[in-house]
Amino acid sequence: MSRKYTDEFKLHVVKEYYSSPLGVRAIANKYGLPSKNYINRWEEVLKRKGILPADATKLDKKAGRSKESITREDTRTIREKEYEAEIQKLKARIDYLEKLETLQPFLKKNKK
Repeated sequence: MSRKYTDEFKLHVVKEYYSSPLGVRAIANKYGLPSKNYINRWEEVLKRKGILPADATKLDKKAGRSKESITREDTRTIREKEYEAEIQKLKARIDYLEKLETLQPFLKKNKK
């Protein structure tokens, strides 16, 4: 079921994106939008309609993670790293079992 959004709402969301330190995904989540692409498309449409100036943009538009977050030193202890690895394995096992459970009605049962 698709929703229709007013130009006023679209303009409000795009302007908040421009003025906020949050990224496009965070703003989309804040307003319950299914995808960040909504904001990107709205930006283009509003510029085409003349509602938003053609040169309007987010002042500090960055793509991806910051260099600092990529090069940050890992300060976790060995035990913390082991626990994290174990948690990841358990999460993967849970995901697998949940998927298997959803397939259960489609699996053939062996009759003895």
